[in-house]
Amino acid sequence: MEPDAASRPTSSLRTLISRLAPFRGALTVVLLLELGTRAAALIQPLAARAVVDGVAARADLMWPIAVLGAVAIIGLCLNYAGFYQRGKLSERFVLGLRKAMAGRIVGAPVSYVESRSTADLVSRVGADSTLIQQTTVKALVDLVVVPLTVVAGIVLMLTIDVFLALVVIVLLSVAGLAEAGVFRRVVVDTETAQEHVAGLTGVVQRVLLAFRTVKASRSERREAESFDRNADSAYRASVKAVRTGALADTVAYAAVDFTFLVTLAVGVVRVSTGSVGVGDLVAILLYVVYIQEPVEALTNSAGKLSEGLAALRRITELLDAPQETDTAAAPARTEVPAVSNGSKPPASRRSVRFDQVWFGYGDQPVLRDVSIEAVPGLTVLVGSSGAGKTTLLSLAERFVEPERGAVLLDGADVRDLPLAELRGRVAYVQQEAPLLGATIGEAATYGVDDVDEERLRRILESVGLRTWIEGLPLGLDTEVGERGVQISGGQRQRLAVARALARDSEVLLLDEATSQLDPLNEQNLVRSLTRDFRDRVVIAVTHRMPMAYQADQVIMLRHGSVHARGTHDDLLSDPHYRQLIASPSAGSPELAEQLTASGEDGRGEPGA
Repeated sequence: MEPDAASRPTSSLRTLISRLAPFRGALTVVLLLELGTRAAALIQPLAARAVVDGVAARADLMWPIAVLGAVAIIGLCLNYAGFYQRGKLSERFVLGLRKAMAGRIVGAPVSYVESRSTADLVSRVGADSTLIQQTTVKALVDLVVVPLTVVAGIVLMLTIDVFLALVVIVLLSVAGLAEAGVFRRVVVDTETAQEHVAGLTGVVQRVLLAFRTVKASRSERREAESFDRNADSAYRASVKAVRTGALADTVAYAAVDFTFLVTLAVGVVRVSTGSVGVGDLVAILLYVVYIQEPVEALTNSAGKLSEGLAALRRITELLDAPQETDTAAAPARTEVPAVSNGSKPPASRRSVRFDQVWFGYGDQPVLRDVSIEAVPGLTVLVGSSGAGKTTLLSLAERFVEPERGAVLLDGADVRDLPLAELRGRVAYVQQEAPLLGATIGEAATYGVDDVDEERLRRILESVGLRTWIEGLPLGLDTEVGERGVQISGGQRQRLAVARALARDSEVLLLDEATSQLDPLNEQNLVRSLTRDFRDRVVIAVTHRMPMAYQADQVIMLRHGSVHARGTHDDLLSDPHYRQLIASPSAGSPELAEQLTASGEDGRGEPGA
């Protein structure tokens, strides 16, 4: 691991330079302004030498002092301009990174995003990009300007006294080697500290997302202890990084101070022997001091740069995230005609067909040779948890790709359809029913352009929300709160269904979209869907039976395969289906009582 860690700074620095390439013009301006500021500072020791020599020679000091003052003022102006331009460049650079990260996240496959910590992704977009804004451009400029400043200062010292200049060169070279060794350790320790902080924020986000569950489970102490453990780990990693940084800072200060003292001692001896004048010694000592400031700044920038490069590495990983493509190659693809031309077929020809579909996660199979066809009307998928119901919806939306077989929309393989077209024709309501938008109106029309107001009212009427919304003081302008917490779970689910219906898609996928409705409201919602939207293919995943009662087709999955299909009444003769609907979670207490009385309540293996 250590060789890889040691090579990280160089690789990340190359990445930083390549990403700054589009800003080379602005970066050049910043470099020139910084170089001008340093040049003004390097002229001042020569002017000071003239003043000292003038005092010794009792010469007129007006011009040397005037030059010294003018150079100082010019340096201040250049410093202001350089600081402003550098800050502006940093903001532009980070703006581009943030936009790029947002684009890569929303363009990534669902499996990629869901397999990663939400807190970590948020940390990369927010905290890591802010760290880059605060550190990298300044540090990179210092890496260029400071060495040039040191070289220029040494050249000027050589013009004054070669021997003293060589002394300074030797001392600074030894110091540079020592600092380089410490700097490599700073990079590794800083990145480790940032990873621990990301884990810490992950704990906080988990608690906030499930705050009511934490409270109801009396798990405050457990979560607080988990936070404490992560906070302690982050503290230890940060302290280690601070200790390494302190060592680097101390080495830098010690190097320059030692250089100054040795140069002063040697210079005094040379002045006493007449080898150099007092003004020469003053100028060289000023150069050592002036070199000290940028060298210390470089050391500080090196530490900051290590933080910035660690953040850039994490951001680059996100920018390299895989992206969804319109078409996907898969083994054993079924050859079907590509009949889609972007227009909706008539209702009589609409269908979603799963043709001999196989799918699994790693070595764990989920679906085995599944063949299902759903036509306009309501198709309900039932089965125990892990049977593969939600996976079928994910395949229809191309959140995942089948290993074998094909998913066909109106006869066309969904892998041959542009994603924008596919997801325009297939609407999806996920189980959590998140609401995206500040108000009820925005949440109900999210992702839909130019929704006719009267049509929206009809949709809200169909899902049973129109009377409630019209009774609110602000109506559709009522704020829903973050994650929709200011409305009930059932209202949130019905709003999510309304949003999907507003898209006027030919296929509607519902993943436990009525799980928070009471049986009566669930029955009313399903009745409205089957009455008002008969021309759509509706595929619903559910554990609750009121939806299955009204379905045109019920598909029961068992162990990743189709176990039975038909209407609810057709499947009542199947013992596994009777066992499933008799469970308390099925929302069918009357049928459960009947099955209990007949000895088929599902507590044992169903009889033949």
